[in-house]
Amino acid sequence: MGSSDIAPSHAPQWLVPLSTVLLGTGVLFWCVTYVLMTRRSMQTRSYGMPILGLVINVSWEIVYGFYVAEMLFEKLGFTFWLLLDLGLIYTTVRFAPEEWESTNKFVGRHMAWILALLLAIGCWGHYAFASWWLSRPGIGSGDKSGKWYYGEDGYDTTELAYWSAGLSQLVLSSSSVAMLVVRGHSGGTGYMIWLCRFIGSLFGLGFCNGLLWWYWPEAHSYWTQPMSIFICGLSMICDVVYPFLLWHVRKTERVVANGRLVGAHVLEQGEKKGQ
Repeated sequence: MGSSDIAPSHAPQWLVPLSTVLLGTGVLFWCVTYVLMTRRSMQTRSYGMPILGLVINVSWEIVYGFYVAEMLFEKLGFTFWLLLDLGLIYTTVRFAPEEWESTNKFVGRHMAWILALLLAIGCWGHYAFASWWLSRPGIGSGDKSGKWYYGEDGYDTTELAYWSAGLSQLVLSSSSVAMLVVRGHSGGTGYMIWLCRFIGSLFGLGFCNGLLWWYWPEAHSYWTQPMSIFICGLSMICDVVYPFLLWHVRKTERVVANGRLVGAHVLEQGEKKGQ
């Protein structure tokens, strides 16, 4: 977002193009994450992205791809993202009955309807925030001069995307840790998947906005605000903890006859029932 911005005279001319490249790098690593996660999910008969994280990300891409994005390459980028999301949605719906068999069969059997309902709510929420932000110029932190959107000055889609994507990132990072703990297995996930999404978040949220703040602070002061530090800081803590937790989980998980991974606690429960 923000590829049509015009930086002030004190900022280098390469600032906006380089920030766009950094954002694109983040998008690329997230695309790889989606592909690897779908592949791993098929191999382990599970799904790799937490349901709430999947919903908030897909609804974000729908709203920003079809409503917020201005430039053609931005729209194409979001469209490509959504196509890759189909693999995540498919594996979630297909393997949910097995994944929820021992906890809540109703959720597993009706996962398609649950995702549809949550996606509708997610799109509603993202649209409500984006439409308010774009309702008049000047909304956001600092001086929005040079922030152009459909030929009008003062509309900062970079900050808009930062807050909404930051919230999505926090939900995904924290729920990914929670899912590992609850499941006790690594179905649909892995070290390379974690690394790609971690790098994607660093470039897309961190390096891109940090560069803009360094050279154009009057329009990007949001990057150092307490809420921003909380959202990004807590997300990073979850992402840094994740591979260590993943290592611990993979030591105790087991492969069952059909190729699925299960946690050691599930096997113990099954053995007790069989006694």
